Formats: sequence, structure tokens, C-alpha cells
Amino acid sequence: MNLYTLVLDFHGGTYITQFDAATATDAVAAWCKELEDEQLLGDASFPVAEGIMVDAIENHLVEVEGLHGAWCAAASVNGALALLNVIITQRLD
Repeated sequence: MNLYTLVLDFHGGTYITQFDAATATDAVAAWCKELEDEQLLGDASFPVAEGIMVDAIENHLVEVEGLHGAWCAAASVNGALALLNVIITQRLD
């Protein structure tokens, strides 16, 4: 398992969380499930999670140019961009 840090920029807010997962895509799937279950963005939670999963799965996570171990996925929700960055993270313990 790897530790992934996920950073969502959406509607003027930045939301940061971490997940243990086998792959970056698995980390995104876990994040999307938590987003839907906990309704972390209120009414926007489901469409953001659904849009990010479609982008991450169907279009694959896009590696951030010039970086190693960093990917992104995006979705447009009611005219607002939801940009998710996924970064493999080193444990310090």
C-alpha cells in the first residue's frame, strides 16, 4: 500500500486528505466514496465525485507534466471546475 495525498480545488476552497491505497486510481475511488458518504461539499458532493471518477477511470489520471508521482483529474460541476491533484506521499514514521 502507498500513501496518497489528494488536494481538491473547488468553488474557492481547497480540501486536502490522505488515503492508503494500492494505486492512485484506488485512492481516488476511496476519496470519491468518502465524499459521497460524508457529503463533504454539500449538494455538490455527488456530482463532483461522479465527475472526478469518470475522468479518473474513463480518461485515466493524467500525470502532471514534469513531475513524478503526481496526477490530476477534473470535472465541471454547474459551471465550476473541480480539480483534483493526487500525489504519492512519503511516510515520515
